Amino acid sequence: MAESDAEKQIAEGKEKRSPVGLLNANHRRVLASTLRRVELAAWRLEDQLGRSVSPELALTRFTNPLSAPQRAALLRLTQQVREAVMQLASDYCLDVAEDDLLSLIKAEFSLLWCDLEEVRPQKLRNYGTVNPQAHAVLGPRIERLIQLVLSINGVASGQQDPEL
Repeated sequence: MAESDAEKQIAEGKEKRSPVGLLNANHRRVLASTLRRVELAAWRLEDQLGRSVSPELALTRFTNPLSAPQRAALLRLTQQVREAVMQLASDYCLDVAEDDLLSLIKAEFSLLWCDLEEVRPQKLRNYGTVNPQAHAVLGPRIERLIQLVLSINGVASGQQDPEL
């Protein structure tokens, strides 16, 4: 039996209505948190794919480079992911989270400072006997890294002149 025009209009109206009411505040919070992680992962992937060459890092080597078709397909897919996230955020009226970039930088480099403090030669004794020469050779280099990390934190905190 065919649907009447009135039934079709009711069905279309239900499809057009926002699904916000389907989720409670906790559901929406978890959904938003997960979608933020997906969105940021897609953004990081796009950023990596946009580079023609991998960065030259001393301790990390990226292997298994992508073919041109793979790169193009991944770029298309990341765009689709970001569009899907945008649509879900709109449909469910999800709140936009704000991340204070300076706070993120300060937090990350504060943690790195703590980690670097733990690899000073005197702390490495916790992992076994340390060659006495390591204090003279490694110690100043770790100290230099610590100072650089603290400088980044200082600039981000506004406590150090960025022109230095």
